[in-house]
Amino acid sequence: MIAGIAAALSGMQAGGRMLGVGANNIANAQTGGFIRTRALPQELSPGGVTVILDKDERPGPQIFSHEDPLMLRQGSNVDLGEEIISQLQAVNLIEANIASARIQDKVLGSLLDITE
Repeated sequence: MIAGIAAALSGMQAGGRMLGVGANNIANAQTGGFIRTRALPQELSPGGVTVILDKDERPGPQIFSHEDPLMLRQGSNVDLGEEIISQLQAVNLIEANIASARIQDKVLGSLLDITE
């Protein structure tokens, strides 16, 4: 029972980390040359979830420089559509693990009531 709650907590932490990485990507979407980081959830063998960080090496678009309108520079490779989807997945991960922890808490409480 405790292992299940620990797995739910790791899922909540993973979702929070995914939200943080996505927020950083969104905040830097207009920063020239910024390289997006992907937060990929990965299952742990005894149970639970961790997040693996991976740089997205796809090049960003070529945009005109503000200093010299005749010169191109590398833009950010952040796709806001992808970031919104990633943020929604992270929120769903957190909400699912909160629900799991609540159910496990109720079951544990019921078991303790029976043993009294």
